[in-house]
Amino acid sequence: MIDFSLVIPTFNEAENICILIPRVISLLTASGISFEIIVVDDDSKDLTWKTVQEKFANEPRVRVLRRVNKKGLSSAVLDGMALANGKYFGVMDADLQHDENIIPKMISELASHDIVVGSRVVGDGGYGEWGITRKMMSKGATLLAKIMLPIPVGDPMSGFFVLRRELYEELVPVINPRGFKILLEFLARKKGIRAKEVGFVFKTRIHGETKMSGSVIQNYLVALYDIRFGHIVSITFLKYGFTGLTGVFVNLLGQFIAMSFLHPTSAHGYYDNFTKPFLAVAFGFEISVLSNYIINNIWTFSDSKIDGIAANVKGFIKFNIVSIIGFIVQISVWRFTYQLIQDTFPQYLFPELTYLCNFAGIVLATAGNYFLNKNFTWQEKT
Repeated sequence: MIDFSLVIPTFNEAENICILIPRVISLLTASGISFEIIVVDDDSKDLTWKTVQEKFANEPRVRVLRRVNKKGLSSAVLDGMALANGKYFGVMDADLQHDENIIPKMISELASHDIVVGSRVVGDGGYGEWGITRKMMSKGATLLAKIMLPIPVGDPMSGFFVLRRELYEELVPVINPRGFKILLEFLARKKGIRAKEVGFVFKTRIHGETKMSGSVIQNYLVALYDIRFGHIVSITFLKYGFTGLTGVFVNLLGQFIAMSFLHPTSAHGYYDNFTKPFLAVAFGFEISVLSNYIINNIWTFSDSKIDGIAANVKGFIKFNIVSIIGFIVQISVWRFTYQLIQDTFPQYLFPELTYLCNFAGIVLATAGNYFLNKNFTWQEKT
C-alpha cells in the first residue's frame, strides 16, 4: 500500500491541472512520500481528462477517471477515493488556489488525527485577495454550519483536506454526495472526530472560471438540512411535499374556476348533483398534475431529471398513471366524506364543503404518490 492518494476533481481545468500536477509530484517526491494522483473529470468541454492522459502518459502515478453521465464535486471525490490505494486520502481543487506546499505537514498530522483541514482561519491562513462580499458569504456559511452541525473546525467550507482511509471506509455508506462541500459530510457524520487545521493563504485563480453559482449555494443549504434532519424527513420528500402543496392550490383553484363556469342553479341542485362537482374536481386535478410534473422534474428529482421531448412524454405518462392512482384515492375520499356529511349532518352543508373534502383526499394520496414516483417515474440514475 502506498502512503498517499490525492484526489483532484476537475471540470474545465485543463490549463491549471497541467501546472498543479508537476508541482505536487515534485513536492511529494522530495518529501519521500509514496503517492498516486487521481484526477476525476466530469467530461470537461475543454477535454481536461484527455489533456492529463496525454501529458502524463509516462507517469504511472497519475490516473484519470472520466465520468460521462455523472456530475458533482462531492460524488467525484467519492468515486476517486473508491479507486484509491493509499493509506491516507487527500482532496484539493485543481484551480491552483490551494497551497500544495502544506500537504506534507497535513499528512504528518494524520498520525494523531482522523482528518486534517487546510484552513484559511488559523495560523498563517487567510482569504487572500477575496473581496468583502465573498468573505462575508463564506463566514456566513461557516456560521450557519456551526449552528446546525457539530463542526469541530473553524473553516468547514474548505475543499482542501486529508483523512485516514479508515474514516472514509467507515463513513462512505452514510455520506450523501450532494453539492460541493464533501468536507461537511466527513466532519458532521462522525461523533468525536479528531480534527486538525493547518493554515494556508487562499490564492487567486489565474485560468478558468469559478464554479460558484446560485445552485452551489442551494446545494450547500440542502446538504446542511440533509446532515441535520435528513434521517427524520428526507430532503427529497420535503421538496416533493412542498411541490404537492403548490399543487393543492392549483388543484383547488382549477376546481373553483370550473365550478364558476358550470353555474349551479340552486343550493339544492349544488348538493344533489354529483356531475358538476365531479367535473370541477377532475379539472383541478389535471391542471395540478401538469404543474406538479414540471416542478418535480426540474427541482424535486433534479438528480434524476428527465431530459428530451420523448423521455418527458414517457415520464409524463408515468406520472399520470401514478397520479390517477392517487386520484382514485382522492376522489374516493372526497366523495365518501362529502356524501357522509350530506346524509348524516345536512345542517352543516355549505358551498365550501366540497373543497374541504377534496383537500382531505389530496393529503391522503400524497404519501403513496411520492413512493411510486420516486421508484417508478424518476428512478435514480446509475
